[in-house]
Amino acid sequence: MSVALRSSWQRQGQILAPVDLQGIRLIQTPTAWLLPNGLLRLAMACRNGANVSVMFIMDCDPAQGMKIVRPPKEDDAALHALASGDLSGLGPCDALWDGGELVLVTSSLRRKGRIYDAAIEVMTSTDSGATFTKPRTILTSASNGGYPVTLPCIRKLQDGRWRMWFTAFTQWFLEVQPHPDARYCIRSASSSDGLTWTVDPDPALLWTSGEAGLARPSVQETGGQFEMWFSARGPYVEDNPELRRYRLCYARSADGFVWQRHDDQQAFSNPPVAGDWDDQMQCYPFVLPLADGRQLMFYCGNGYGQSGIGWAVRGEPLH
Repeated sequence: MSVALRSSWQRQGQILAPVDLQGIRLIQTPTAWLLPNGLLRLAMACRNGANVSVMFIMDCDPAQGMKIVRPPKEDDAALHALASGDLSGLGPCDALWDGGELVLVTSSLRRKGRIYDAAIEVMTSTDSGATFTKPRTILTSASNGGYPVTLPCIRKLQDGRWRMWFTAFTQWFLEVQPHPDARYCIRSASSSDGLTWTVDPDPALLWTSGEAGLARPSVQETGGQFEMWFSARGPYVEDNPELRRYRLCYARSADGFVWQRHDDQQAFSNPPVAGDWDDQMQCYPFVLPLADGRQLMFYCGNGYGQSGIGWAVRGEPLH
């Protein structure tokens, strides 16, 4: 029997801000995995003044309020991929263990004039993420009508099949200033080996009235149901910039294919107040289950990560 779930979280505070890293103006897509010693390793996409996203990795101690115990450091494999691949960014999106191997799922960006292309890769590690292989591309815009694919979440199901949910662009509005506006939804794909993927023909989630983009799904199977957390924003409107602020959203599914949104059940029990690092925006969520049954959420704050990243702990599901 499945339990009745509600997405209720307690905010725990900010972990890292761009001012803590020299030359960085945005910290985005926090992605975490548990180490054998109980620490958490946290990877992030850190965008510098040249508008290039570089992957940094650090270790945090959840027993000490997510205290940073190993300072952020640029990942060598990601740096090499940026230098050799003519990329304008490579950042982490998801992490999962496949036996003794850590699979880090990444997304790369390549500028194309005023817009950009994006692809999805995997990097693997046999030393818990101390070192990684070079990225291997597993999905490109060719699978999405030529539009970017990015910000994936990948899960290996109990029957051995693999499922992916990702941000899929559908349209560019080039006339919008100062930057082109885009429309994007969440699509899904399946694989037998985690490397060769078939994209489902219909979107997993489309935007609703007043929305323009759905981004960065994070999926977990809880109590016999699939849960998804993601970000949603409105269109770029010059005289109403608040519309483009992301907010956290929530959906559920019985099978991981058909989803129903339950945004009214996504909440913080201690919501931000004026002046908090995340009082205007919470976005790009990543949910991580711990061995003791707790679930943690890592997310970005104001300005798409201009105020850095923080974390929250889930309350007990309501039956």
